[in-house]
Amino acid sequence: MTTSRTPWTLALCLASLVALPSCKKEATTSPDGDGGNGDAAAGDGGGNGGGGGGSGDVNEEPLTADSFEEAMQAKQGDVADCFAQAKAAKPELAGKLAIDVTVAGDGTVSAIKFTDSSTIKEASITSCIEEKARGWKFGKTSDGNPMTLGYSLNLS
Repeated sequence: MTTSRTPWTLALCLASLVALPSCKKEATTSPDGDGGNGDAAAGDGGGNGGGGGGSGDVNEEPLTADSFEEAMQAKQGDVADCFAQAKAAKPELAGKLAIDVTVAGDGTVSAIKFTDSSTIKEASITSCIEEKARGWKFGKTSDGNPMTLGYSLNLS
């Protein structure tokens, strides 16, 4: 019985040894030999900075609803800053903010519209968000045409 298991055990060990170096190589190799900086710019669209990185936020993947959602979550700091400023003037300010963001083919924001489903209609917060959105960067659209995507936040 031991002899019939030995080839399978040996094959499993050999397969593990062959696969292990290739996995390790992918995990430790960085583009341009630049530590982790190249991986962050190419891999996650600069999700750490909330929109302040400019050209470092360029994402190689085409814009999708999922990548837009992830990028907007990373930009919630910008929205929170605007909300905090508006709430300082109006402490009772709370509600839902719903926006449609139009992303140009190159990944820049070409328009932002606050939808009718927003319960916050405060001009100071909307103008602040519009200003911050001018610096937001997303992945390029797959066909080069503008893409409009919705996003909503509950602010309290």
